[in-house]
Amino acid sequence: MTDIKLFPHPHSLFFNTQAFGPLRGHLTLKRMLSHLSCCLVLLCGLGSLTSAQAFEIPAAGTLEVAFSPNEGTEELVIKAIDSSRHEIRGLAYSFTNPAITEALIRAKKRGVQMTWVVDKKSSTVEDHSGKARAALSALVNAGCEVRLIDRFPIHHDKVIIIDQQTVELGSFNFSSAAAHKNSENVLVNWNNPKLAQVYLGHFDRNYRLSQPYQTQY
Repeated sequence: MTDIKLFPHPHSLFFNTQAFGPLRGHLTLKRMLSHLSCCLVLLCGLGSLTSAQAFEIPAAGTLEVAFSPNEGTEELVIKAIDSSRHEIRGLAYSFTNPAITEALIRAKKRGVQMTWVVDKKSSTVEDHSGKARAALSALVNAGCEVRLIDRFPIHHDKVIIIDQQTVELGSFNFSSAAAHKNSENVLVNWNNPKLAQVYLGHFDRNYRLSQPYQTQY
């Protein structure tokens, strides 16, 4: 029997009519149409996934890097926070570091607008020490906006976007263990507004999927 080919490469599907057996009447035809419908649904799903966009951004500004343990990561994150004048947008998985919390509160007292989106599970159910709830509550009590997100298995972003100009990113969770125990990295791209705009788009998506954090202290 002749194969049936739907859609051009690279998303081609081939249906061998022998797989459906001989076309014996209405029930068999219904089976075949059902299979085809399922495959079309699958293709639509693949189409939505492959439409995801990668961003190409011109190199700009200055790069500054540091590593852990105890090789400057915490200090570089705080340096980036201390540079803020107008706005900080943050995405986090783990948030327990007292020194970084204090730096953010200092920024808020300078008048910096502050919004954070943090993984819900790591900050509530898995926060056995209470350090995450204490840190996030301190931010809320200082007037910062803090939100929790649980729409993904893990909200694993670790990003700070500063004044729509500078981006801090890397493997570094905002925790003391990341600063003093783990092997981690921090990269700050100073003065790259186009990169900042891309990350702000990612932040805005996650913000819309999050809910306000209710202070625990």
